[in-house]
Amino acid sequence: MLFVGLDLAWSTNNASGIALVEGDSKKAKLISSGLVRSDDEIRDFLRENVGTANALVAIDAPLVVPNEKGRRIAEVIVGDLFRQYDAGAHPANRSHLASFYGRIRGETVAELLKKEGFAHSPNLSVHEQTRKFFEVYPHPAMVVLFGLNRIIRYKAKPNREYAERYAAFREYQKHMSALADADPPLKLPSTITKVKVDELKAQKLKDYEDEMDAVFCAYIAYYAWAHPNRCAVLGNLDEGYILTPITDSMRRKLEETKSQKKL
Repeated sequence: MLFVGLDLAWSTNNASGIALVEGDSKKAKLISSGLVRSDDEIRDFLRENVGTANALVAIDAPLVVPNEKGRRIAEVIVGDLFRQYDAGAHPANRSHLASFYGRIRGETVAELLKKEGFAHSPNLSVHEQTRKFFEVYPHPAMVVLFGLNRIIRYKAKPNREYAERYAAFREYQKHMSALADADPPLKLPSTITKVKVDELKAQKLKDYEDEMDAVFCAYIAYYAWAHPNRCAVLGNLDEGYILTPITDSMRRKLEETKSQKKL
């Protein structure tokens, strides 16, 4: 089974990270990873590396955005569950996202994937052999899969110095290396986990970030395929959603909220 991670930029002005993982019920390995820019490059990567094989494609970008303003239900639920970890999601709406590309990039890529024979569905069964794609969000997934108390602060932000980011990247690398002993396991090469980040700045560091995030998105797909019962679809296909691993306590909170709404 193949698993593709796509850290999708909101416009083709910026590069998107993309990664391919091959795995079965026992283990997985990274086949390739890198950067793409245009929608055609994404399509070509899939055709050359996946072809007609069964694969799951996990995309870090809003794919269903019906709301012109405000937040989707997905961001509301993510905030309720993950805000204490600083892993809430930025509001996704058509007005904001279209300003980067003239349209919603995730919707464009979703149509591309459908033409390539993939179904848009975050609903998975254990080890199913299928061709599907769905939206994911790395920060909440890292909280659960890495056992974090707070997100890893490796992304560029105002007043965030390189020293802080380098330390965060090294933490990220440590957790990615530890996936070799996770359930399910993914062994990554040193070319991914041992990069000397303090030798990278500006665009080179951003490129590495995008590639790492793509690899992690591919792992989310692999994890969800192996353990769909440990994941949840936060939201729905009509109003927008995010597929993410969750803890048992988070699942209880979701169930309690659903029960209260029915009263």
